[in-house]
Amino acid sequence: MGGIMNGHVEWAVINRLKTMLDEPPATKFNVTQTFALFSAVLLWTKNRGWVAGNNAGNLNFTDAADQAAHRFRQLLGSEVITSQPWSLPLQEPQFAVVAAHEELAANPINGDFKDMPVENFVKWSRDAFGHGDGRTIRPLHKTGKYGDQTWLSGFRVQFNEARNSNRKLDLHFYEADMRRIGSLLADRFCMALAAAPTYYDEDVATRVLEAGKVA
Repeated sequence: MGGIMNGHVEWAVINRLKTMLDEPPATKFNVTQTFALFSAVLLWTKNRGWVAGNNAGNLNFTDAADQAAHRFRQLLGSEVITSQPWSLPLQEPQFAVVAAHEELAANPINGDFKDMPVENFVKWSRDAFGHGDGRTIRPLHKTGKYGDQTWLSGFRVQFNEARNSNRKLDLHFYEADMRRIGSLLADRFCMALAAAPTYYDEDVATRVLEAGKVA
């Protein structure tokens, strides 16, 4: 049995975030909770996956976790965000708003992301979530039948396509999509780390404990 390394603890953190996306802790604030969990996965995995910056051709990593994180980024470049299993929708979801007793129209959405590699989507999303100097994220919500309630269903993200670009991409990000894509990001990241030569057969998550409140 080997010792616990930094990469092992990192794996445990992202694996736990994935578990909470797959099996959400009980709460009536499911959309808000999913947004928080997705944001944490997005920011962590993007920052680690881009450990080489834009100099991927000059890699000289000695840390196995860094090498694995870079391989994670490479995997994302071969998948498309609107294709399975990522499946970012190109139409509004046809779910009923119970209090309003009506269905949302299947309007086209997310056309800016059609055929976009997941790697590009992650980079753009992280920039929109973390680098926006103005208001880039707004809640998606619908008024209930009697007008005294509103139903939060997700978030709308509008952010420049690239630095110094005047074109903004427009993302409609619903709760189920945040949960699925966040879980996939965490899963791809953990799989890449687990393939590093410093990993062992035992489940390291069981040996990474979390500090509680001091009595």
